[in-house]
Amino acid sequence: MSMQTEHSRSFFWAWPQCLLRNRLLITCVLVTVAAAVYVSGLIGVPFETGMISSLMLLFTAMLPPFLILLLVGRFMYLAFVLRPQRPIHQMVADVGRVFLDFERMSIGMVSLVAFIVFMGTFSYLKFAIPYIHPFSWDATFAEWDRVLHFGTEPYKIILGLIGTPMVATGVNAAYHGWLFLIYFSVLLACFSKENRATHYRYLIAFVLVWFVGGNVIAMLLSSAGPVYYERLGFGTDFVALTETLKAYDAIGHIGALEVHEMLWDGYVAGWREAGISAMPSMHVASSVLMMLYAYTYGRWAGRIMAVFAGIIMVGSVMLAWHYAIDGYIGALISVLSWKLAGWMVRKDGMA
Repeated sequence: MSMQTEHSRSFFWAWPQCLLRNRLLITCVLVTVAAAVYVSGLIGVPFETGMISSLMLLFTAMLPPFLILLLVGRFMYLAFVLRPQRPIHQMVADVGRVFLDFERMSIGMVSLVAFIVFMGTFSYLKFAIPYIHPFSWDATFAEWDRVLHFGTEPYKIILGLIGTPMVATGVNAAYHGWLFLIYFSVLLACFSKENRATHYRYLIAFVLVWFVGGNVIAMLLSSAGPVYYERLGFGTDFVALTETLKAYDAIGHIGALEVHEMLWDGYVAGWREAGISAMPSMHVASSVLMMLYAYTYGRWAGRIMAVFAGIIMVGSVMLAWHYAIDGYIGALISVLSWKLAGWMVRKDGMA
């Protein structure tokens, strides 16, 4: 038998094994697809794959900087920690070992495709929220925030402590940099081979957090957030916050203001890519989840992500996206999902 035939046979038999190794993730994603199909029947808006294609293009665009970051990080680790005699030679060998590992690459690609399909269904279900349950919880959450914070809106506390144009600009930058970290963490989890159960746990927890929190709970507790409070007829409680952000924008740059308008225009026009939802804060929920995942790499990584999660929590309120309680509930959902995902992975035989 020729080597080419042997390789073809191994390639043919590997993909069923890759699907089997990802069975838990695929099952979870299929549940969300079924939910999207069901919801599409309820609201009469077809569930299409266009968003999935857009997400694939977005990830493709992000892939080069991801790879550069990984390569630089690995080289720094070799040069300053391991210190081999020939670091460049070792670097080339490491890259070849990773990218020529067919099992790693094929299992990772199946995981990545499952993730992209899931984010497409998540986006559709988020878009569908006001069709099924119009925004009605904003006044309640604003009141709960005041009760939890001794009769004061949390944004007033934050602005009183650190409210400056420079701080707001920095927090805004971190808030937008969050997207890069989300995709980067998923890439790591999909293609990491050592201690696979831990990385697989993150992927399962990711689906749980975003589906249960960002779709199911968001639909049950439908709210739009402080920035849209007045536009939806709830009152002028947060006008002072939005006016402060505009004043900061005149000095620095608060990109959130542009996104506020873009999402509102999309909501009014019915764009599927522009879903609005405040409860729970998925920025906070996913940042806490990344923190839990980072702790599996080391205490130093977990602490860095803990600081980042804190910044995102502050930013979610300061930038008028969320009520503080949105972040508190989001963090709780992440911790519970992380624990549940660990149990699911163990039951599935991954650990």
